[in-house]
Amino acid sequence: MFKKAITLAALTFLGSTGVQSADLFKAEDAVEYRQAIYQVFSAQTSVMGGMVKGKIPFDAAEINKRATNIGKVAPMLGDTYIPSTRGVKGSRLKEAAWENMSDFQAKGEAFGKALGELIQASAQPDFDLKKARPAVGAVLQGCKGCHDDYKAK
Repeated sequence: MFKKAITLAALTFLGSTGVQSADLFKAEDAVEYRQAIYQVFSAQTSVMGGMVKGKIPFDAAEINKRATNIGKVAPMLGDTYIPSTRGVKGSRLKEAAWENMSDFQAKGEAFGKALGELIQASAQPDFDLKKARPAVGAVLQGCKGCHDDYKAK
């Protein structure tokens, strides 16, 4: 049941831009919060990527743990995409994300779907390196999809 809840959360993490959160956070704090969540993503995907590339010994349980960690924090992102963060110094979110929020959200949902599938697959006893490569790859491609279009360098 817990895995299904995490999967559902991962699938919907960018389904809302958190407009109701506008009163909860100062814009600068929301940007820092968002960046901290993405640091968690980065740390977890680095381990998973290292495993499927053979740089770190493969461990299915560890991949599941890392994917689940992302699934736990991903829903928090909705609180951070508030209009007042538009143009905040230090934010690397391109203006294009605000101008095409439906595409931005669709990319987030695609990432969430790939993450949910990885969480489910990596919990299976037959999850091995052959199955991990495309599943982890789909998550990493989900990251890249947003970065290419919506993250400033």
